[in-house]
Amino acid sequence: MLGGKGKELDLITMTVTGFRTDTGLAFEPERLRRYGDLVLDELERYLSGIEERPVWQPLPVEIRQQISGQSLPEEGQPFEETLTLLRELILPYPQGNGHPRFAGWINSAPSHASILLKPLAAAMNPNCGIGDHAGQELERCAVHWMMELAGLPTEGSAGVFVSGGSEANFTCLQAARYWAAEQDGWNVRREGLQGHHPPFVLYQSDQGHFSIRRSIEAMGLGSSSIHIVPSTPDYRMDLAALERRIHEDRAAGLRPFCVAATAGTVETGAIDPLQELAELCHAEGLWLHVDGAYGAFGILDERVAPLYRGIDQVDSLATDQHKWLSVPIDCGCALVRHGAALHDAFRLTQSDDEDDANWMSEYTLQRTRRFRALDAWATVRTAGRAGLARAISNNISMARLLAHEVAAQPELELISGGPLSIVRFRYAPPTLRDEPTLLNRLNRQLAREIQRRGRVFLTSTCLRGQELLRACLVHYATTADDIQAMVDEVLTVGRALCDL
Repeated sequence: MLGGKGKELDLITMTVTGFRTDTGLAFEPERLRRYGDLVLDELERYLSGIEERPVWQPLPVEIRQQISGQSLPEEGQPFEETLTLLRELILPYPQGNGHPRFAGWINSAPSHASILLKPLAAAMNPNCGIGDHAGQELERCAVHWMMELAGLPTEGSAGVFVSGGSEANFTCLQAARYWAAEQDGWNVRREGLQGHHPPFVLYQSDQGHFSIRRSIEAMGLGSSSIHIVPSTPDYRMDLAALERRIHEDRAAGLRPFCVAATAGTVETGAIDPLQELAELCHAEGLWLHVDGAYGAFGILDERVAPLYRGIDQVDSLATDQHKWLSVPIDCGCALVRHGAALHDAFRLTQSDDEDDANWMSEYTLQRTRRFRALDAWATVRTAGRAGLARAISNNISMARLLAHEVAAQPELELISGGPLSIVRFRYAPPTLRDEPTLLNRLNRQLAREIQRRGRVFLTSTCLRGQELLRACLVHYATTADDIQAMVDEVLTVGRALCDL
C-alpha cells in the first residue's frame, strides 16, 4: 500500500513541479524572451511595411479554407509554428485601416504607444470591474481625461470604459431612463416595464445612428418608442419640429424622457445644435444624450470647436476612443454628468460605505472587464492634447482638400464635405447625370472595384436615394499625396467601368 501511495505521490509531485512547461501555458524565461523578440520583429516588419502593401486585398479561397478548416490540436504546437501561420495566413489580409489611404467606415490606425503596452496589460490581466488595484484607479484618471478632452465638467460626473460607441450609448441611455423614472417617483430597476406609467418616448433625428435603436430595443422600450425628428438641409436636427413633437406626445399621454442628439453623424459629420437642444431639454424636463462616438473629439480642432457650443451642458455623452483617438479596438467610454444616475442604474451594493461601492462594475453592465483604460491612457499621455489636436486637425484639413479636389473634377459630383472629416461624392460624368439608376449601379460597382485593386479604400453608401462614395479620414498619417491618390483612383476606375 505504501509503495502504491509513494508512486501516486511521485506522480502528483511531477505534475505540480512540471505543470508550467507541460501544459504549454507558460514558457521558461529564456524562451519567453526569445519569443518576445520574434513577436517584436514581426510587429516592426508589419508596421514599417504597411504603406508598401495593398490597402486591402480579398482573402483567397484557399487561405480562407486553411484558416477556418484548422483541426483542434490534441497536443500543443510549437510557438514558432504559430507565429509562422500568423505571418502567412493572417497578417497579409487585414481590414486595411492601418494604411494611410484607408478611408472606409470609421476605423483608425492604432497608436504605437498603445500597441507596445498591450502585452503588459495582458500580462497583468486584471479584472477592472472588481477589487482594489491600480487598473481601476488608472481608469478613473483616464475617464477624467476623456471628459476634459470632450469639454464636459468633471465635478459630479462619472464614466466608464466600454467596448465601443454602441455600448456607450446603451450605458448612457440606461442612466437616462433611471433618472427619468426617478423624476416621476418610481424605480425602473425594481418595477421594470410592468407598471402603469406613461410610455417613455425618445427623440432622434433621421441622421442618428442605428445603435440608439438597438439600445432602446434591448432596454425593452421597443423601437416604436423612438420618434424620428426630421433634419434640416444641413443634416442637423430640426429644433422646431422636435419641440412640436414633444408637445404633441405629451398631450397624447406619452412621457418624453430623452433626446438623443449627435456630435458628428457617421453619414456626413453633421453636429446637432447642442446649445439650443440643451436649453429645450432643460425647459421640458428631458435628458439630453449625445452620440459622439465618431465626432466628439473634433472639438479639439479650434476651427470647428464653436460647433460644439453647449456640449458642457449635455447630460451624457457616448464616445469611441478607437475611432478618432487612435486607441486600438475595442474601446469606448460612456460619460454622464449626473454620476449618481449612472451609479444607481447599475449598482449592486446598497450603501456607499461598502468596500466595493466604487468598483467600476458598479457603473456598467459588465462585471468582468478588461484593462481598456491602459490603451486610452497610453495614447493620450504619449500624444498629449496638442498631439491629438494636430492629428484631428490634419484629418479635417485633408477632408477639405478632398472636397476641393472632387469639386474641381467635371466627372465627380460633391454631395457633402465637412464640417468634420467625412466627404461624400460620386462618379457622375455629365453624360450620365440624367440617369439616376445607372449612376447608382455604377457607383456601387466602382466602390467594390476600388477596394479590390487595393490602391485606396473607400466605401459606398446610400444617402437620400443616391449611391455615393464615402471617405472618412481618421488616420493620423494621411497626407495630400494620399488624397490625390484617392481622386486619381476614382477617376481611373470610373472611366474604365464606363468603357466596358
